[in-house]
Amino acid sequence: MAVRAALLRDIPASELHVADVPDITPVRSDDLLLRVEACGICGTDLHLMDGQSFRPDLPFILGHEPVGTVVAVGSSELEGWLGTRVTATIFVGCGRCSLCRAEAERLCPTLQEITGLLHAAGGYAEYLVIRATQAVEVPSALSSEAAASLTDAGPTAVNAVRAALTRQPATVVIVGAGPVGFLCAELLHLAGRDFVVVEPNALRREAVSQFGYRVAPQLDEMTFSPEAVIDCAAAPGVVPWALQHLSARGVFVAVGFQAVPNFELIPVVRKEIALLGIRSGSRDDLIRILDLAATRRIRLPGLSVWSLEGINDALHALRTGQVEGKAMVQVDQRRQGCDPVM
Repeated sequence: MAVRAALLRDIPASELHVADVPDITPVRSDDLLLRVEACGICGTDLHLMDGQSFRPDLPFILGHEPVGTVVAVGSSELEGWLGTRVTATIFVGCGRCSLCRAEAERLCPTLQEITGLLHAAGGYAEYLVIRATQAVEVPSALSSEAAASLTDAGPTAVNAVRAALTRQPATVVIVGAGPVGFLCAELLHLAGRDFVVVEPNALRREAVSQFGYRVAPQLDEMTFSPEAVIDCAAAPGVVPWALQHLSARGVFVAVGFQAVPNFELIPVVRKEIALLGIRSGSRDDLIRILDLAATRRIRLPGLSVWSLEGINDALHALRTGQVEGKAMVQVDQRRQGCDPVM
């Protein structure tokens, strides 16, 4: 039976090709086959398509923020998963090193695959195969679209805020009001911290403002020296500004990827600034953010939803700054009766 999927055929590419692909089935004993219901669209997909990120073998199915229902398993030992709605941790490490044993597979020096980005096909398709060890059950209070909006951005935000709070800052600047930046704001609000969200895109800035948060269009409008900066934008000028304006023993948390020419360490040494990088989060971080959303202790960014057939319209809207919250592909529309928790 043919499966509908959005294929990446070339790098660089401006569009994906929606077409039929051969039947997707479990091949390993620890496989779960998901009927995909929703899959978030991430800026990393655009970077990859532009040739600025991973280089999977082509053709390839992107989509690293999937949610779906388990409809088949690779062995009888996994039959308990059948009918369960799950999302997935996307990094698969060697499983043997100290990092993998500490649930930091994303940092494994011999990383095996990244679902939807490298070696393992993703969720821009009607069906998806993941390993059982990747599966995380989705709380019943969350719609598939809401859960998919948290699959990658959620654990990344949990990890980033944890890093930012290592030195107990009184004030935090979040740069970027995309899904990760928004969730960082919600988590900081939950922790009772004072913060400002800096976002030049008026659409996203207004969306965050409507949630009651202080916003600014540019960093140069900041009138205080923060104790922590969480960079979710990776825009030019963020790092120099942060190193100049962070207070002594401040923390700079790098979430977005950027190259910084002529990087200057003098302010880092003189002010004993901590530089911390964030590459997603752990399985426990994903479970935590799903629970926080399901119990309404945090809110979610607004969802802009497209069909699989309309995925290129979604990519264009994201690329041109027309998405105020989270871009989402709704793959299977049969699941009913559960509205996204906002």
